[in-house]
Amino acid sequence: MRCSSGAHDSSGMRMISSMARLWVLILALCARSDSAAFLRSKREQNSTQTTLNDRPKLIFMFLVYDRINNEQIWNRFFDGAAHTSDYRVFVHCKHADACRKNIQSPQRYEIIPSVPTAPCTDLVNAMNALLKAGVERLGLPRNVEDKLIFISDSTLPVKPFSIVQSRLLSAGKRSNFCIFPTNHWPSTYTISVVKHHQWMILTRSHAVEVLKKSHEEPVFPLEVANGFSFHDGKPASLCRDEFWYFALLFGTITRFPNVHSFPMAGLNGGGDLSISDVAVQGQCDTFVSWGDGFANGKVSPSNGKNNNLTALTTLLSKDGGVDQIPPSMQHPATFRRFSFNSIVNLRSSWFLFARKVEDGARFSGCESLADAFSDFVFSVPTKVVHAMPTWPGSGKWRTASNSTVSIVGTNGTIAISGVGFFQGAGFYCKRRMEVVFQSYSRKWQSAHLSADAKQLSWDSGHRETWHRI
Repeated sequence: MRCSSGAHDSSGMRMISSMARLWVLILALCARSDSAAFLRSKREQNSTQTTLNDRPKLIFMFLVYDRINNEQIWNRFFDGAAHTSDYRVFVHCKHADACRKNIQSPQRYEIIPSVPTAPCTDLVNAMNALLKAGVERLGLPRNVEDKLIFISDSTLPVKPFSIVQSRLLSAGKRSNFCIFPTNHWPSTYTISVVKHHQWMILTRSHAVEVLKKSHEEPVFPLEVANGFSFHDGKPASLCRDEFWYFALLFGTITRFPNVHSFPMAGLNGGGDLSISDVAVQGQCDTFVSWGDGFANGKVSPSNGKNNNLTALTTLLSKDGGVDQIPPSMQHPATFRRFSFNSIVNLRSSWFLFARKVEDGARFSGCESLADAFSDFVFSVPTKVVHAMPTWPGSGKWRTASNSTVSIVGTNGTIAISGVGFFQGAGFYCKRRMEVVFQSYSRKWQSAHLSADAKQLSWDSGHRETWHRI
């Protein structure tokens, strides 16, 4: 009985031992499988990370005084992309301490050490400091198709990030220079210096080349520049940032009889560089209005003729909802207020960016400018644009001096037409409107529409009441 019992116990022990070995084998296989899955997952994660780091980036380089104007709008633009894998942002501040206080998103906008700057005579050193940060701080691997974009503090994007990214990265290994008409190029009898807008877009290879040659002066020392003149014979005043980069990368133009153009490899814009055409050349990605533009309805010769710059300048000059400080020969026009139509026109234009824009610029309507940009510029796909309701105060009015005035209010913009003094334009929000009358030296006048829309009470200027006819 005990033997039988002993034989039964021994068999049971063998079964338990076999089951234990089986479980150990199963656990080992599971552990090996988990380990393999972990390693595979880790490899996939590393591969994904490598792919993100490998792809070309847009490097935005801001040259500012003490802030980035309208930073909230830039934040909404960058919200459509992945920081570090799609883009990086570097900022050079003239007043670094103030920048650190004013910039609201320091994790996005990396402030670099400041170097001394001076308008016209020495902005190149600060721009090169930005280039150095853009080239050296990205880490490895670095992509030869990276694009480095110079941005002023008064610039705004007028396209979604995805469109900016697609266009700039599809251009390959070519840089973008917006080149002034040839009558703005300083010249001697034998040499011309190509003048270009400061806010260029460089390839990584061109940025590296600039940094290697940053101690050089292109072809001729600066003191010789005083010997240059414009084509009309007037002495030339050279701002280094408007000729130094092009001359360093592509050289100055040696003039020969009967030679009217030169091939320019590595430059976007198509075709050869003409030395006889009075036209804008290269590729202009930033809208700007120079010269007498809005001051008297003419388009400045700095903008050339019959191109994207002149077409948009003319369109905006006729928009009563746009408020700008008029341009001069020293400074381009500055936006203080955008209309609904102007934002839509900028979004549908060729340009990726626009300047100059005043910090705190406003929108001709009830929305904030940041909300208007989110709705009508940065939305992808483009938001369907519906016309705003006509202002309830539209129609004919009799003034306190018994003159008849017509008011038209559409899409946030007001136009007032009448005799003499009563010519103006502006914007409205709900029952309130603000306008500038032509004879009032650009001073804003505001009025409020009564609940029954029969009276218009001016609470500035003459403080009078108009009555609907």
